Amino acid sequence: MHSSFVKATLLLLLSLVVGYACKSTDNTTVTPTTSATVSALTCGSTTFSATAVSGVAYTGTATVPYTGGNSAAYTAGTAIASTGVTGLNATLQAGTLANGAGNLVYAISGTPGGAGTAQFALSFGGQTCNLAFTVSSPGSTTTPVTTNCTSVTGVARVVCLAEAFKATLTAAQLATVQLAYSKTDATKWSNLPDGLYNGRVGIKLSALTATQLTAFYNLMGAVLTQNVANEGLDELEGGLVADDYLGANGGGTTYSRGNFHLAFLGTPSTTGLWELQFGGHHYTFANTYNAGKLTGTTPSFRAIEPMAAVTANGKTYQPMEQERVAFANLLSGLSAAEQTTAKLTSTFTDILLGPGKDGQFPSTRVGLKVGDLSAAKKTLVLNAIQLYVNDLDSESAATVMAKYTAELDNTYIGYAGTTTVTAQNDYIRIDGPSVWIEFSYQGGIVIRGVPHPHSVWRDRTGDYGGN
Repeated sequence: MHSSFVKATLLLLLSLVVGYACKSTDNTTVTPTTSATVSALTCGSTTFSATAVSGVAYTGTATVPYTGGNSAAYTAGTAIASTGVTGLNATLQAGTLANGAGNLVYAISGTPGGAGTAQFALSFGGQTCNLAFTVSSPGSTTTPVTTNCTSVTGVARVVCLAEAFKATLTAAQLATVQLAYSKTDATKWSNLPDGLYNGRVGIKLSALTATQLTAFYNLMGAVLTQNVANEGLDELEGGLVADDYLGANGGGTTYSRGNFHLAFLGTPSTTGLWELQFGGHHYTFANTYNAGKLTGTTPSFRAIEPMAAVTANGKTYQPMEQERVAFANLLSGLSAAEQTTAKLTSTFTDILLGPGKDGQFPSTRVGLKVGDLSAAKKTLVLNAIQLYVNDLDSESAATVMAKYTAELDNTYIGYAGTTTVTAQNDYIRIDGPSVWIEFSYQGGIVIRGVPHPHSVWRDRTGDYGGN
């Protein structure tokens, strides 16, 4: 009896354990993994973010439409090597399918080994298609019909237009304009004309054909504001017109728009470090990009001679007058006591932080603290700053102005000379935690006896993108 009782008890316990285990297992919900599927890939409708040129390092994206997506997430793919024209790889970027129609994004990079058609065998979600990507010869003016810079925005648009410009160049021209990034080359700018400073890098505008100049203006129109009189792209053109005027009125061949240079320091891309540099006499523009973001918009040099309006092709330019008026309004808007506080003890015959003066910001801010001013007078300071920042495209300008506005109360203004900002040695400075702007009247160089302004916009932490 005892042995039978023990066996029965053990059997009962065993059945309870098994039953509990089965019950526990039955209550566990296992979610099956849903594979990403599509009903069709449409390689023939792909758009590319930038054009490719044989022998030139390329970074861009291909946007491939699909239909019949099932809303599933998918991981990044492995690199797909190109055939036909070799040297390129396409890699699927991770994402989540739409419920229906949408787009896959492939990152394309590498150096194409020749001109022609690079092909990628794509396979995704149970579907396949052959992606064809045109690679141009250096100097070809033909761009792939699938390239559409208007379909992208921000830095991707700048990269697209930079590559479109490069696609118009000959091999020799391309070697001149496309350089490796170096801080040494980034600092090679000056307010002097080519005859007095021969250190600039890049290609001269005088070396460009009409087609190439059109591509140049398209690019500059993406990084500078358009259709604003004497600001942004119009201000750049006004500077070129002024230099032509100097060449025709006593300056000689050292002054002309043809002596302005364009360079890419680093390959334009949405991933790496590179700078768009353009400049010549009295004008320097330098935008630095890194990891797909605009990281620096300075140093930026602006000057003009003559200061008086100049007319060319039926249009009148006076690029620095709005800045002069803004500074005069700022100074005249201060009370007598505020003007006294803002008045600097030194005489300034030029700006302090011109070319070759990188990083030499004064350690102590002097003048009048903007935080002590009324709201209306603070607005006058912002108005002056905006005339520099708003030369940029609207998206970039908004980001920079937000930073300078947040730092406004800890910004200082100082001046020397008169408050009208019209005479030689008149000088005004805006010095903030980040922003640094100077405006200074010089004696005439080509137009003797008539002063003209020099001006620079720098950033204490952002010059050359912080590099």
